Amino acid sequence: MSERNQVTQLKFLHCGDIHLETPYADLSPEKSDERRRGLRESFMKMMEYVRGSGVNYVLISGDLFESEFATNRTAELLVREFRNCADTKFIIAPGKSDSYKDNPIYTSGRLPSNCYVFSEPTLARFDFDEDKVTVYGWGFEESSLSVNPLYDKQVDDISKINIVCGYAEVDGALDSEICPISTADLKSFGADYYALGSRHEGGEFVSLGDSIYGYSGALESIGFDTPGIGGAKLIVVKYNGGELAIDAKYMSFGKTVFRSETLDITGVDTNNEIINRVSRLVSDRKYGAETALRVELTGYINPRFIVPKNLGNDAFGLYSFEVIDKTMPLFGTEPFKRDMSVKGELFRQLLPMLESEDEEERLIAALAFREGLAALEDREIDT
Repeated sequence: MSERNQVTQLKFLHCGDIHLETPYADLSPEKSDERRRGLRESFMKMMEYVRGSGVNYVLISGDLFESEFATNRTAELLVREFRNCADTKFIIAPGKSDSYKDNPIYTSGRLPSNCYVFSEPTLARFDFDEDKVTVYGWGFEESSLSVNPLYDKQVDDISKINIVCGYAEVDGALDSEICPISTADLKSFGADYYALGSRHEGGEFVSLGDSIYGYSGALESIGFDTPGIGGAKLIVVKYNGGELAIDAKYMSFGKTVFRSETLDITGVDTNNEIINRVSRLVSDRKYGAETALRVELTGYINPRFIVPKNLGNDAFGLYSFEVIDKTMPLFGTEPFKRDMSVKGELFRQLLPMLESEDEEERLIAALAFREGLAALEDREIDT
């Protein structure tokens, strides 16, 4: 890190991928409304932290809201919350979902004077001389950006605290439309911290020698593809003996926690036994009313036992529950190997697929065997 003479401390809160007003189209209308309310509550919880903890700068690295679904209520929420943090500066780098062009929340001038929005896809900067801080960044004009704003550029003044705030894909495909940037670009540019957005999972901070970069992750976890609970990153910049030091940590502001578990139910042949095993899992993990749980059932079960689609969904005291059946109908099937009837022939024909190393092939064969066996035995099953 570069040496500075002034002794001070500054707090930067790095957030992004908030997606206010996201429609949650895969949920019921009631649950979708509930999730949107929860997302707004998480945002206001973060803003309460900003007000109460002396955060100097909030770095919003893209997708603050969903432009397609944002309403005047969205704008009013943002204006009110930013205005109520008058001592904090908000730097916004529009991303794919809240791109700048033709976006009235950004272009109408409604945002308060402590908000600074990057409006162009090329590298720009905001200088805050009172803190010796420069924040570089760019904004998506539309839903894609294929150029690299940092290419062949460097910070102008290494005596300042240099921050980059932007929506980008580091070390992704060269033809990426999510602002492709390499770690070599980050190293050569020379900033102290890179506040990046576009990855909902966030992840760990990455050291680049004298600097670090991080993805904020989603403020509120969107679903099972980003397990855990959402949040942001707190960056505390300190001067120790004239040397710049950065302390960075993860902050949790989300409410709903998404978890995925795998449960082996080999030999189980009743719904109640599955419910009991899931209940023990929920208790052991201390999952509760704010947990969205997906359980993947595996193992060998009797081919005549069908795992129900609705497995006591309200029995576990969770925010939501879903089950994915990946069991194989291979428990107690020795008699089928010797059976000379159509049932035995069906089993023997499908057995190589049921034992395949390819999961998709196994699941197709499992469904075929269960349905075929039920048809031969004149049983109806709900698959």
